[in-house]
Amino acid sequence: MRANQNFIVQVSEEANCLNYHLTLFLEVIARLLLAMCIGGGVGWERARSHHPAGMRTHMLVTIGAAIVMLLGSQTTGEFAGTANSDPARLGAQVISGIGFLGAGTIMKEGRSIRGLTTAATLWVSACLGLAIGAGQYIVSLGGFFVAMLTLRLFKFPRFEISFLCSTGMDHFQLVCQTLEFESVNISNFTSRSTGEGQICVRFELYLGWQKRCLGTADILRRLSDIPGVSGIEINTL
Repeated sequence: MRANQNFIVQVSEEANCLNYHLTLFLEVIARLLLAMCIGGGVGWERARSHHPAGMRTHMLVTIGAAIVMLLGSQTTGEFAGTANSDPARLGAQVISGIGFLGAGTIMKEGRSIRGLTTAATLWVSACLGLAIGAGQYIVSLGGFFVAMLTLRLFKFPRFEISFLCSTGMDHFQLVCQTLEFESVNISNFTSRSTGEGQICVRFELYLGWQKRCLGTADILRRLSDIPGVSGIEINTL
C-alpha cells in the first residue's frame, strides 16, 4: 500500500514537472514570436523606405534581445547569492552593444548624413525585445505603437536631387519656379561645370508637413518638363 502511494506521488511530481516545462516552453515561444512580430513591424516601415536595415535585421535584433532577457530571468536562481548575479546586467549589455550595429547604418555622403533614424529604430527594437523577454507585454506593445506612430506621423521626406542643364540658365531660380512646393527647404545647393557645355546641379530637398506625401515620381515629373534638363537622379535620404 505504501509502495503504491509512493508511486502515485512520484507520478504526480513528474506530471507537475512536465506541465511546468511545457508551460515554460509555450511561454518562451509566445514571447519570441511576439518579439519577431514587433521587430518585423518596425523593420517593415524601414524596408518600404529602402533603408539598409529592413525586416529581417529588426526581427533578429528584437528576438536576440528577448532571448538575452529570457536567459537572464531563467538563470537567476542558479547564481543566486553569488557576485554579479543581477539578471538585468545581460540586458544592459544589449543596450550598449546595439550601438555597434546602429553605427553601421549611419553613412556620411558629402554634407549629408543618412541612417540616423534607422540606427534609432534598431536601438528601440532592442529595448522592445528586452521588454518582451521580461514579460512586460503592455510596455512592449505600447512602445511599439508609439514608435510606429512616430515613424509614420512625423515622417518628412528628404531627397538628394541632381541633374544636368545647359549653361547660361539661372539654376537656383529654375528649381524654385519648377517645383513650386510650399513648406519646403532647399539646402546644400551646388552647381559645377562638366566641361561639355552643361552644368551639373545638385541640392537637397526637404518637404514640409503639407507636402510630405509627395514622392519621387512627382518630383521627377516636374523636373522632366524643364527644357534642356537631362540626367535627372533622385535619391531618398
